[in-house]
Amino acid sequence: MYKTDILIIGAGVIGLAVAEELSALSKSIIVVEKNESFGRETSSRNSEVIHGGIYYPHDSLKTRMCVKGRELLYEFCEKNNIAHKKTGKLIVATEKEEIGAIESLFSNACKNGVPGLKIMDREEIKKMEPDIFGITALHSPETGIVDSHSLMQRLIGKAKANGVTMAYNSEVMAIEKDKDIYNVKVRDANETTTLAARVVINCAGLDSDTIAEMVGIDIRECKYELQYCKGQYFRVNQRKAGRVKRLIYPVPHPKAGGLGIHATPDLGGGLRLGPDHEYLKNRIKDYSVDESRKKEFCASVKRFMPSIEEGDIFTDTAGIRPKLRDYGSDFSDFIIKEETASGFPGLINLIGIESPGLTASLAIAEHVRQIAFPA
Repeated sequence: MYKTDILIIGAGVIGLAVAEELSALSKSIIVVEKNESFGRETSSRNSEVIHGGIYYPHDSLKTRMCVKGRELLYEFCEKNNIAHKKTGKLIVATEKEEIGAIESLFSNACKNGVPGLKIMDREEIKKMEPDIFGITALHSPETGIVDSHSLMQRLIGKAKANGVTMAYNSEVMAIEKDKDIYNVKVRDANETTTLAARVVINCAGLDSDTIAEMVGIDIRECKYELQYCKGQYFRVNQRKAGRVKRLIYPVPHPKAGGLGIHATPDLGGGLRLGPDHEYLKNRIKDYSVDESRKKEFCASVKRFMPSIEEGDIFTDTAGIRPKLRDYGSDFSDFIIKEETASGFPGLINLIGIESPGLTASLAIAEHVRQIAFPA
């Protein structure tokens, strides 16, 4: 049996940010990750966008974490030489019926404290992005992109320098509470090891509800159940990719789910389209991309990028988002909760940390520190 003050489950960007934040507290910390390395699931299979905080309700945890996280992330990237770019973003209305939605987004984003916003007309759109069509658009200059792999590498480096232990290929099999200690059984290759910790922080992403259930949380009663939501990406050929400089998003339609198929420049000068939105019927992590979706992608993007043709795009990658199961609400907030009220003091669950989780990661880490070790 190994003893540690803090056990963090999951080495995606959230788990790593929490590890780095807590590593300054002079406590022993182990991070366990079932995959062979860090960030192998949601953290490396997304649009790598630094979000502004436009979409979410003003009083939500998502908004607070996104707005604060954006500021922290830009600052962290500058200080640590992590590749990033403040590209700006256009949310484009292509028909009159969408103008009201643009105005509502503008109002909500202003309430959330997103700086520099402007509603643009078609001439301003064309001047800014000649290949993009829109009758009006919301411009967010603070939105950007980041090299998420380099970000995670730097978080690990800083955490390890402060004594954090990383344990890869280590899958949590069971968790038992013994008074004020959690005995966590971890399988590494063919061996099972028990780690004893006073504080367990569940940053397991796609498996976070499973981990909570292992401890003894009733995930149905607590509304912690996750649904896997797959998103596929296509890439634009280089001839057309370089003609779009900013993130281009459609007006979101609530019934469609997600923010819509958007165009995202990357730091290498490429352009990706996606993700789409497909709830999976099972918990299989299938990252294949369906070539037959090309027509749907092209038609969706063509509304705001008329020059795009099916021959211009090819399959890229896919990711899976840990969405909270729909319990009749139009909005699902992040769950970040210390579980004393459920009978599990010292357990902190982070569940449903989907977009804007990457943007919010450093703010979430600060929030977890304040919950786990209040001043």
